Amino acid sequence: MSGQPTPEPALEPRHKTGHGFYHNATARLICLVDYDWSNPKENICNYHPDYLVTADSWPLFLYKNEHYDPENPIKGLFKNMFLMKAFKHIFIVPNDTSDDPRVSTAEPPLKHQKGLSDRCSHSHVASLIGMKLVAPHVIAYTAVQLRFALSSCTSWCIDFNYEAFYNNILTFFEDCCMECNKAEIVELLLWWNWYVSAYMYIQNIKCLVALSLVMRTYLHTIHRQLGRSQLPQL
Repeated sequence: MSGQPTPEPALEPRHKTGHGFYHNATARLICLVDYDWSNPKENICNYHPDYLVTADSWPLFLYKNEHYDPENPIKGLFKNMFLMKAFKHIFIVPNDTSDDPRVSTAEPPLKHQKGLSDRCSHSHVASLIGMKLVAPHVIAYTAVQLRFALSSCTSWCIDFNYEAFYNNILTFFEDCCMECNKAEIVELLLWWNWYVSAYMYIQNIKCLVALSLVMRTYLHTIHRQLGRSQLPQL
């Protein structure tokens, strides 16, 4: 992940063996804020009855910079970088190269020259489902997918109640009673939608730049063939 140190030992990208509570990097992220993963006395990995991991408390990966303030438990909640990246890859990244033979072989891949269709024509999920705004259920879905991805589980098993986790997130957004918390939730949803709008705007600009470059190359070719020296302005 960009800007992040490589976990030691490195995580296996093709399967989930050694992930979850079996690796410090992923364990710290899915550890509940009620516990301290860095404390060796805590027996979360061994399923100690005093350190059960349930859907009734928030995992650390939901908080901005993985920092939880017990005096203000809403501060930074659902503003985590990994959560935002998970949303981006689920909903607004147009294509996935994880199964591409060019990147899955042991040999160094040949440089792939992307055409305009590669850059601009792939529809992302948000577009396909007509998503206009980031709603609470979208954030909840993203959190569920990220929590599962960080775990060592290879199927939706009984080790963690993902349905309850999803519903608890919806409850946080929809059943808030205190006015001060309501204001923070409104700000949080505005923040999410600003992030998504800004990212998609940048992607559209990149697509327009790619289109402009392709068109200029095409016009250069045509004008060379016609023996003309000057290009029209795009």
